[in-house]
Amino acid sequence: MPHPAHPRILHVITHLDMGGAENVAISLAEELHAEFNFSFFAVGGVADNPVGQEMVRRLERLEMPVHSGTTLGFRRGGLVQAGIRLNRLIWKIRPEIVHLHTEIPETTFAVASLLGLPTATRIVRTVHNSEIWPAWQRIGRLVEHHLRHVEVVGVSKACLDGLREFQSAQHLPLIPEDQACVVYNGVLSQGSDLLRQDSRPAGRPTRVLFAGRLELQKGVDLLPNVLTAAAALTARPVEVTILGHGSLENLLRQWIQTHSLPWTVTLAEPVANLAEHMGNYDVMLVPSRFEGLCLVAIEALMAGIPVVATSVRGLNEIFPPGYPLLCDLEDVSCLARVLAGTIENLDHYVGVVAQERAGVVERFNLDGMARGYRHRYRSLLQPARYEG
Repeated sequence: MPHPAHPRILHVITHLDMGGAENVAISLAEELHAEFNFSFFAVGGVADNPVGQEMVRRLERLEMPVHSGTTLGFRRGGLVQAGIRLNRLIWKIRPEIVHLHTEIPETTFAVASLLGLPTATRIVRTVHNSEIWPAWQRIGRLVEHHLRHVEVVGVSKACLDGLREFQSAQHLPLIPEDQACVVYNGVLSQGSDLLRQDSRPAGRPTRVLFAGRLELQKGVDLLPNVLTAAAALTARPVEVTILGHGSLENLLRQWIQTHSLPWTVTLAEPVANLAEHMGNYDVMLVPSRFEGLCLVAIEALMAGIPVVATSVRGLNEIFPPGYPLLCDLEDVSCLARVLAGTIENLDHYVGVVAQERAGVVERFNLDGMARGYRHRYRSLLQPARYEG
């Protein structure tokens, strides 16, 4: 049950659906619910799919309320509607801290702030990507004016660098060093029974996984060429699973229907609690153009699964020095060659990942994330709230 004396923190997220930012906010609330009263404002509401419904169940188990902003698209007035509803919610529940996650919540908050907010409200902003406002440059410039004095957390050093680069390019004041810090996202380390099993049945195909939003940022448009080229470099049987949805879904579906690979390729809906199913796969492919950090790659490494990825900022902070399965941005031939080589020498690369697993768990665990945000929250609140 919520404790009436605990500080109130309102997480503002894009929606309850597939996304690293949403998972971070919910995991953080789960870790710190004994110390703070959390509630959620989902700008776009709850997705009608297994991921969204599982997120709702996670919050219901802890009796954390979820408030929806709008069902309208922003071009149809959804931004204004969500901003008004967020403003009314803040006045109603009077959170000591409003915690913003990514650009849509930040924009919604900027609209809400135009209507006036309680002066005592503190704001924490978590930057989840290393490229800021990539499609909303003009809007971003306006929103940044409303976020000048907030506390900023980057999920990687690259995220803070990206924010300052945007501010510099737009001739905005740079966020001061004492207002910003890095707190790496935390991931639950699965038990040994969920790790990838080396005793695969003889002849079973190697299982390759891509999981994420089907967008240009994730390098989804590169997948057909990468998989085609990789299939020509190995004779081993392979099953590729692509989990996600997004604007490039039709492109992928059309390619899958017409491709003539010797591999089986399946496009399916996102899976709730994917980390619990990582042991079903052998290799993960992450051809992103940029990332904030990339939770699924961390989950794969923790599960003992080799990750073939691009060495782009944000994403490259996950891997230890000398990690052998990285390629340059948009380097299709390298991704294909490394993917095929990993399939051919899977046991070797499983051993490489196993040697690094302890370090990954140490850097990206939930306790560390909770400590970082607990310190940030407490630094914004009056010490008297924590006496006794």
